[in-house]
Amino acid sequence: MDSDRARRELKALRELMERPVRYSTQSGLAAIWAGAVALLGLWLDDWLVERYIDQPRLCAQTTLAAWAGIFALASAGVLLLTRLRERKAGMPLWSQIKTRILLTIAMPWLAGIGVTLVIFGRWYYGLGPNQWGLIPPLWMLCHGIACWQVGESSIRELRWMGLAFVVGGLVTAGGFQTYPYWSLGLTFGGLHLIYGIIVTIRYGG
Repeated sequence: MDSDRARRELKALRELMERPVRYSTQSGLAAIWAGAVALLGLWLDDWLVERYIDQPRLCAQTTLAAWAGIFALASAGVLLLTRLRERKAGMPLWSQIKTRILLTIAMPWLAGIGVTLVIFGRWYYGLGPNQWGLIPPLWMLCHGIACWQVGESSIRELRWMGLAFVVGGLVTAGGFQTYPYWSLGLTFGGLHLIYGIIVTIRYGG
């Protein structure tokens, strides 16, 4: 009887310890920022393609650099807004849960970067056909898997967003030559905006 009671108390204590990590660090504003920046990237990509449509190599270089800049801008905003929310909750700058999250998302993102560079290099140096249309579904799948995995120790809405990214990536891959970058911008933009609004309403900004 005493051992059962001890296990129940330990489980309750563990849940209380995990609750701040699971809920208070989730910034809805950070997700909204990421979604808005992704939509900006969609507009910029469309503008660059129209501007350099007669210069395919330059177009490829500028669009690749533009999306890298969009990723950096979105990440910087997410880190800042999340940190501000953590400070309000009295949480440290770094913790074991952050290390676990970083290790969880590292492999899908490194895989996405690696395959993107391979696709770009093979086309740029004439070693293979133009497969740029595969890059958007690739990133949807990588990001979706990362969100699903992080959702194991976070709020359930993050897992649902990860699942939506995976479905979107598979659908886009099926018809990847039909406006794939619109799919990329709309999923990274739209899904993050929806997720951010839901998180803000349920758990605060």
